[in-house]
Amino acid sequence: MAPPKKTFFHSEELKLWERRVIYFYLTISILLCILYLNSDWHLRKNILVGYGIGTQLSLFFVLYTSLRNLKSYLIWCCFGFFHLAVYFTLKNDPDLQMPSGNAATCLRNTIVLILLFQVLRYISLKLQHREFVAPAYGGGKDLFENKKVGFIDFLIFILYYGSLFVLFFLSLDQQ
Repeated sequence: MAPPKKTFFHSEELKLWERRVIYFYLTISILLCILYLNSDWHLRKNILVGYGIGTQLSLFFVLYTSLRNLKSYLIWCCFGFFHLAVYFTLKNDPDLQMPSGNAATCLRNTIVLILLFQVLRYISLKLQHREFVAPAYGGGKDLFENKKVGFIDFLIFILYYGSLFVLFFLSLDQQ
């Protein structure tokens, strides 16, 4: 007998690995805040850009199965809103200005990419009648669910990372 079909927004207990990733990310966030407050302006810029882009790159590959769970999704939305709050706090700091814009600007993209994830999920469910999976290195099956990666999965992958890079480069032009 097949397991019951999950609704688009389903809520289940977080798995141990999901809780560990959340605790790890929270710890990294706190440590980076402390490091940021005790650093010079040059390192502060690197911390902000690395923290924002590192998070956004990891969302798809590391969390694509976890973000299907409403509880996990809402927790990561909170992190995204935290990024947005940090952006609004630091956006006018002259010490964070780079030739291409403020170093904090990339932080505003996190919540957009988290929302985009759900849109891409919806598209996958409509077109493939299944959740999308992340392409694995070497073209094999995905890492978490051992599913075959299809054309739509590659297209979604390109759309997500294309959006990430477009948003990043658009944020560079913000003065």
